[in-house]
Amino acid sequence: MENLEQQASVLFAKKEYEKALEIYTLLFQGNPKNENYAIFCGNCHDSLGNKEKAAEFYENALKINKKSETALLNMSTINYEIGNYDEAEDYAQQVLKINPKNVAAWQNLGNISFCRADYEHALSYYQEMYQNNPNSYIAMVNLANTYFSLGKYVLALDFAKKSLVKIPSSVVANMIAGNSLSEMGKYAKAITYFGAAYELDENNIDAVNALSDAYRYLSEWESCMGCAWKYIKKCGDESSTANLNFGYLLYECYSEHDAELAKKYAEKWLKRFPENKIAQHMGNAIVNGKALQNSDEEYIKVTFDSFAKDFDSTLAGLEYQAPDLICEELKKHIKTSIFTKYHILDLGCGTGLCGEKIKKFASFRGLIGVDLSEKMLEQAEAKEIYSQLVCDDLCHYLETSGYLFDVMVASDVWTYFGDLTKAFVRVSKSLTPDGVFVFTVSENFVNNDDFYMVPSGRFVHTANYVERVLKSSGLKMLGCERKILRNEAEQPVYGYVIAAKKPNLSQKPVA
Repeated sequence: MENLEQQASVLFAKKEYEKALEIYTLLFQGNPKNENYAIFCGNCHDSLGNKEKAAEFYENALKINKKSETALLNMSTINYEIGNYDEAEDYAQQVLKINPKNVAAWQNLGNISFCRADYEHALSYYQEMYQNNPNSYIAMVNLANTYFSLGKYVLALDFAKKSLVKIPSSVVANMIAGNSLSEMGKYAKAITYFGAAYELDENNIDAVNALSDAYRYLSEWESCMGCAWKYIKKCGDESSTANLNFGYLLYECYSEHDAELAKKYAEKWLKRFPENKIAQHMGNAIVNGKALQNSDEEYIKVTFDSFAKDFDSTLAGLEYQAPDLICEELKKHIKTSIFTKYHILDLGCGTGLCGEKIKKFASFRGLIGVDLSEKMLEQAEAKEIYSQLVCDDLCHYLETSGYLFDVMVASDVWTYFGDLTKAFVRVSKSLTPDGVFVFTVSENFVNNDDFYMVPSGRFVHTANYVERVLKSSGLKMLGCERKILRNEAEQPVYGYVIAAKKPNLSQKPVA
């Protein structure tokens, strides 16, 4: 018996879990009242990834000895790992009733609370763990991580450093230390820790991304872009968020620091990811503003999905004026009495910033919004402005909906269109006779082209071009005023607030 038990123990240590399980199963069958054999069988199943079967054996151990500290702890751990936090917590508390100094039970409780984002309770449990074992690296690094999540960066840094004394090769502790220093604005010191984390693990994309960000804050743009390029190569062209952020970084580098450096990396980006819509759009915006006629749907969708939650607050910070300007212009061209209401379409409605301003002009159930971004529409829906919200490309919607509208508005929508011809033809066909179309476009201040994509990835237009396209689409321009639409990089962005009308061809001229 002793010999078999020793063989199983050796096999388990060698990670030959199936062979170890065969022996432990035989031992347990021969000794069904031995809780240790039940636990050993459970450990083998757990190591083989069969947690459900492992739990059965731990439960068998508890039937033999309901106060088995090991079985209770293992049940706590199994339930934590599969996300049954309530049960995991209950088992851990049972362990502590038997042994209040059980470090692993305190760790489980801390982990459960952390996963619930209950950082205050997680902190108290990890502190108990640390007090019971002051030499525990796990306790130190968990305290560091929890203090960081609570915004207590000095304490987070302190425990990260303690963790590194214990295990100097800890990537996690180096990252926590670097992130804590970054939050305190000590970017040069943060770079030391991020660099150490990257040296320890060159596949750690978080480390190289953090290095890029720290260099950016220090205005060390060569190093910033070099690290950002390593990061985007590791992420590949499938990560929309990574590519979008790389594009924003290129634009910041181009517009505020080093245009040639930005162009260099934009060209690399275009070459490496020729099929990636975000790379092609934002890269060409830096390298060649004439390369694209319109923004790609995927680029627009990913862009607006990514910052839908912060969209309103971001635009408020930019002193975004377009919705108010559209509303004021609309008043000039429609009847605004309480007895006259309109069927209105908000093109590219986003989160409803324009809809909030013009809803008072809409008939009952008469305000419809269409946008490509599902996340933006979720924000708009919460405002309860629209009678209907449609997730669709606006040209496709106009072509297929079958509705006719008295009024259409488009606030900063055409900044994602270069050639406006197709869109304006669709607008004209979907307006009622005498229907009004009010919108904004950004002013082309770069050159004499009808439209041009600037390094931000947005299109700018000339007023003359817009008037020609309106006319060719069967619409008559009623007004065109040059206004400040918003701020960008603390500079005003000028554009035009334009009103147009679809003539009523059925009306006879006055004799």
